[in-house]
Amino acid sequence: MLADYLQGLQLFLDPAVLLLIAAAVPVGLLLGVLPGMSGLTALALLLPFVFGMDPMAGLAFLLAAHAVVYTGGALTTILLGIPGSPPNAATLADGYPMSRTGQTGRALGAAFASSGLGGCVGVVALAGLLPFLQPIVLTIGSPETFFLALMGVVYIAVLGQGNLTKGLIAGGLGIFLAMIGEQRITAVPRFWLEFDYLLDGIKIVPLVLGLFAIPEILDLARGRTLAHQASAQRPRWAEVRQGMLDVLRHKLLFLRSSVIGVVVGIIPGIGGDTAPFLAYASAKQASARPERFGSGIVEGVIAPESSNNAKEGGALVTTLGLGIPGSAGMSVLIGGFLILGLEPGPDFLAEHLDIAVGLAIVLAVANLLAVIVMLLLSQFLVRIVEVPGTILAPVLLSLVVLGAYGYQNDPLDVVFVFVFAIFGCVMRALDYSRPALLLGFVLAPLLETYLHISLRAYGLDFLLRPGALFIAALIVAGLLWPLIRQRLSGGAQR
Repeated sequence: MLADYLQGLQLFLDPAVLLLIAAAVPVGLLLGVLPGMSGLTALALLLPFVFGMDPMAGLAFLLAAHAVVYTGGALTTILLGIPGSPPNAATLADGYPMSRTGQTGRALGAAFASSGLGGCVGVVALAGLLPFLQPIVLTIGSPETFFLALMGVVYIAVLGQGNLTKGLIAGGLGIFLAMIGEQRITAVPRFWLEFDYLLDGIKIVPLVLGLFAIPEILDLARGRTLAHQASAQRPRWAEVRQGMLDVLRHKLLFLRSSVIGVVVGIIPGIGGDTAPFLAYASAKQASARPERFGSGIVEGVIAPESSNNAKEGGALVTTLGLGIPGSAGMSVLIGGFLILGLEPGPDFLAEHLDIAVGLAIVLAVANLLAVIVMLLLSQFLVRIVEVPGTILAPVLLSLVVLGAYGYQNDPLDVVFVFVFAIFGCVMRALDYSRPALLLGFVLAPLLETYLHISLRAYGLDFLLRPGALFIAALIVAGLLWPLIRQRLSGGAQR
C-alpha cells in the first residue's frame, strides 16, 4: 500500500499532469465566475478533450477543472448576488449583503480561504478512507450495489430542489435512455428504431453537452450584460486578508461545515447542491445569534463555502470505491473514466490504487492553486462578468461543437448534441431535474446489471439480505422525508 501511495505521488509529479492541472484550474475558475456555469457544465465542456490522453493526465485535467468551479463561483455570488454555480446559492444569503455594506474584500477572502481549505479537508478524508475502502466495498454484494444505485436516483429527486414527482420522472427517463441500444448482458438490441447509430446506445458526451451546456449558452446569447448590476466596490488586500483570518478565528465552524460536506458528498446522488445548504443551516442553528444570518455576517460565507469543496473529496469516495457517483458532477467524471478505458469500483481500487491516490493529490493541489489565482487576479476577474453574453456565447458554442465532433469524429454526435439541447431546454422550462436524468442515465447500467446478477445468484431472496434491507429502509425514509418535514413545519406553525 505504501508503494501505491508513492506511485500515486509519482504519477502526480509527471510534467504532463502538472501542466494539465495548471491549464485546467484557470478554465474551471473562469467557468465558475460566469453566472450559471456549474461544475457539471465545466466537465461537460472538457470531457471530449481527454479522449486519447493518458488516464492519469486526462482524469487530473477533468478533476482539477471541476474542483475549482465553486471557488470561482463565489466571486459572482458575492459581487453581483447571482450564484456563479448552483451550490454557491447558499453563500448568497450573507455574501451579497456583505458586499453591499462595503465588506467585499472580507467576504471574498473568507470565501476563497474556506473553499481551498475545505477542499483539503475532503482530500484528507478521501486519503484516510482509501486504505480501508477496498475491504469494505468488497463485502458489498450485488444486491447492496443495486440498492445503492437505486438510492442515488431516488435521493437526488428527494433532496434536490424542485418537485419530487418531477425529479423521479426525470430519473426514470434517464434510466430509459440508458436502455437504448444493445443490452449489456444479452446483447439484444432495444429501442434503436432501426438506426445504426443507436445500436451502441446514447453516448454520454452528446447527452451532457446538450442537456447542460447549450441551455446556458442560449441564456448568454440573449445579450444581457451584468455590468450594471455590479454595485460592489473593488476588493482591497487588507480586507481580503481579514476575511482569510476570519476562517481561522471560526475554525470550529469551518471544520464542522467541512465534515458535513464530506459526509453528504459520500451519500450517492445528493452531494452537489445539498451540502452547502445543510452546512449553512447547521451554522445558523449552532450560532448564539442566529437572527444575524442573512444580514451579512462572515460565518454565513464560511459555512457553505467550506462544505462546497469538501464535498468533492467525499463524492470521490463512492465514485472510486463503488463506481456510483457521489454527485451529478461525479457522474460526468465517470464518463471520463470510461472514455479513458477505466471503470471505477472495487476492482479499480485493487488494480489502480496509485491513480486514486494521485487524484486525491490533484484535488488538494487544485484547490490551493485556485485560492492563489483568485487572490492574485480577483481585481481583474471582476471585469469578466461585464463581458456581453453575445461575445461569450459564440466562443462557448464553438467549443461545444468541436468537442462533440472530436469525441469520436462522428458528425452525428454533433447532431445529437442539439437534439438533447432541445430536450434540456424543455426540461428546464417545465422544471424537471436535468441532474436527476443524468444520474438515472449513468446508474441505469448498474441497476440492470446488478439486478440481473442478484436474481441469478439469490433469486428474490436478495431482497431479504440485511444490507439490502437497510439500504431499502433508507430509500423509503428518503421518499417519506418531504411529508415528515411538511408535518413538522405545520406543527411548529401551530
